[in-house]
Amino acid sequence: MARFPRQLKSTHRVLTRALTYSLPETAQLESLRAAQQGFPGLYSEKTLNSVYFEQGKHLTARLNREITQLGVSNTPADLGELVAATFNTPELRPVTAAAAKLYNLQFCLESLRPAEITGTDVKVARPGVEALFATPQIATRVNNEPTDETLRDWIIDSFGSVAEFRTLLINLAWAIKGDGVTWLVAEASYLASSLRSSAQSDLSFTKLAVMNTYNAGIVDDSVRLGQLLKLKQQKRAREEAAVRRQQERQSAENGAVSAETTTEASESLESATTPAADAEDNVLGTVEEAEEAVLFSDRKIVPLLGVDALMRAYLGDYGVFGKRQYLENVWSCIDWSVVAARAPSRFKPSVVFDQ
Repeated sequence: MARFPRQLKSTHRVLTRALTYSLPETAQLESLRAAQQGFPGLYSEKTLNSVYFEQGKHLTARLNREITQLGVSNTPADLGELVAATFNTPELRPVTAAAAKLYNLQFCLESLRPAEITGTDVKVARPGVEALFATPQIATRVNNEPTDETLRDWIIDSFGSVAEFRTLLINLAWAIKGDGVTWLVAEASYLASSLRSSAQSDLSFTKLAVMNTYNAGIVDDSVRLGQLLKLKQQKRAREEAAVRRQQERQSAENGAVSAETTTEASESLESATTPAADAEDNVLGTVEEAEEAVLFSDRKIVPLLGVDALMRAYLGDYGVFGKRQYLENVWSCIDWSVVAARAPSRFKPSVVFDQ
């Protein structure tokens, strides 16, 4: 079992009594649950209960259990902040996974509303095997288009048209095999004069993009930077462990490792993991190392829409061959007013040509 700092262990009893996360309450979902009508145009009552309420209850209990067992202190109320605070600590990975899955589940469901409200006529159906051989079509006009003009123009400028964006969103979600979420995100770069600032005024949101995350993945570039650094450290640790095991085998076989062998192994490890300090052409490191150091340091991503591509989300109502039908129904149920409210202010540069 992992060992934890003394101050975390000392807070165990206090946290057991005081800290408890609960399943986020959504007025719309609670109303649908009380009406016992499922999610019109997307889920039956049984599947809605399974996808959100039962799964959410399980994830909430798991999160509270992991926090108590690991003795985590000073946890924020916001699930996204909890994920960011624990992501780069390997010992707290169970907390991160439970919080991220709960956050993603809530985010995706809050992006939707019943199809009857969006004005689209769709039904929950279970396609047969012939759905696998259907040729995808790109329609020139689609149902449930965004009504907010600012968001609509931003989508068209980023993807070419609403129809092309819909096709990309559905195809990326359809390509997920297993547990994952497809996101519409707004991307920004920090101004050169304020790379270390997190103020919203220092951000320049210029484009929208679609991306996938898998398992307990979240959309956060500051977390992504820490993940890359952590993977690099893990790689070096594995290489050092491999050298130590080789030395131990040689010691067992020969009775002792000569000083010359030890020196050669150390030099081999150093040359494999770090640039030679005395090599003039490598004193600044490689291009790849420079790119890794700043790859995500000047970027910010804000999620606007999430599409749950997990098998649990569609298998109950749409069957084995119904994932695309489910995703098309999700599109029909998108609440664009929620998406527009999440969107940051767009920076649209003006181009001036010299006369």
